[in-house]
Amino acid sequence: MVKIIKVRTLIGLTLVAVSLPSIAKVTSFNVGFVTIQDLNITQTSPLTYGQNVIGTTATTCTITSTFTTPANTGAVVDAQVTDGTTGAGCLTVATNATNNFSGIYVVAGQANQAINVTIGTATGTDFNFSPSGLAVNDTAAYSTATTLFPSTSAAVTLGASGNMNVVVGGTITIGASNLTANTPYSASFNITATY
Repeated sequence: MVKIIKVRTLIGLTLVAVSLPSIAKVTSFNVGFVTIQDLNITQTSPLTYGQNVIGTTATTCTITSTFTTPANTGAVVDAQVTDGTTGAGCLTVATNATNNFSGIYVVAGQANQAINVTIGTATGTDFNFSPSGLAVNDTAAYSTATTLFPSTSAAVTLGASGNMNVVVGGTITIGASNLTANTPYSASFNITATY
């Protein structure tokens, strides 16, 4: 009798195991997303040292950018940036809001999102460029700007409009040879922005 009970138990378990899949329910659901807005960088004003560089071997010329009214907000334009030129490699131009030496750029992307901004150096045969800068979104006071260092990523947050103002100055260093008088020189530097 003990053997009969064991057999009935096994048969009952087999029937239950076979009947379970017939009561299962499978339902499909969608997964979706919208890709984030691309980051774009545009130039408002170019970075230029003007016709102030002397060009003597191994000398430097620096543009230091500051804001004329630190409490201001919004898009940055030339009149809101104070700068001048200093160093043995150039004429000294007194700091003033009308000089327009600093470069002004706008990074645009997804509103209120964190991004990383890097200003790259430029190395040329005639001179090198080491940038410095300020980054502030267009809804924050200029006084809250983040300082940007050469080839160093800085974490900042885009404004409610999706814009970040980037103001660039920096130092050029003349290379191993004197530069030719009354001759234009240029080099390219990169501004990199990533989410």
